[in-house]
Amino acid sequence: MESTYSILFIGNSATYYNNMPNDIFEKFAVTSGYQVEVDSITQGGWTLAQFANPTDAFGAKVEEALTGEKKYDYVILQGNGSLLATGDPAQFYRAVRNLSQRIRATGARPVLYATWGHKTGSPSFSTNGLTNESMTWKLAAAYQAIGDELDIPVAYVGLAFYDIYTTRDDINLYASDKAHPSYEGSYLAAATLFAKIFVVDPVDLSFTGTVPPRIAPVLLEAAGKAVFEPFEIPDQYKTSSEGIE
Repeated sequence: MESTYSILFIGNSATYYNNMPNDIFEKFAVTSGYQVEVDSITQGGWTLAQFANPTDAFGAKVEEALTGEKKYDYVILQGNGSLLATGDPAQFYRAVRNLSQRIRATGARPVLYATWGHKTGSPSFSTNGLTNESMTWKLAAAYQAIGDELDIPVAYVGLAFYDIYTTRDDINLYASDKAHPSYEGSYLAAATLFAKIFVVDPVDLSFTGTVPPRIAPVLLEAAGKAVFEPFEIPDQYKTSSEGIE
């Protein structure tokens, strides 16, 4: 493992909360013997459509990163989960097509970071009719659809969240707003992403950060299940991005 992997995260607060890319993901890598350089372009609430637009302030940063001298091995794309779960997915699909083409033109590999359903009681649920379960599967289905169309690997972080949320009342993955991740939530996200990118069993990871020792193995096991165990989207949520422009 002498190579240094350069990794760029593009996303919103689901990425930058708890400084996940550098304080958790990067530490998973370093403590596992990988040499990595991790960069991020993030802004709260931003969509991938905004990041794909070079005239947007943060889209311009993406353009600069993808056309600059530094070459990335992986570029991780995370969209706005609330808007994707409640709105027309066409904008999301167009943005992923745009960004993945530009990423691949640089020699890097795109990876999709599929986020989670909000916690029951989330203020957003009262206005959009979603539940934790329905939001989880709507997001997974949308990411799966565009991932299949473009042959992009998907890290199903939301399914790891759902596994823990529905089986472990003693583990809190959410911040007080019931939407953003707690430290444990960001830890679970980073473990799932790390396992997907480097094809490693996360149960062997030694970094725990501030996660209690009794909880870390549970989160790492859930990350592994989300990456390596097959799952089926429920019929009512199955969808395709083909032909949606």
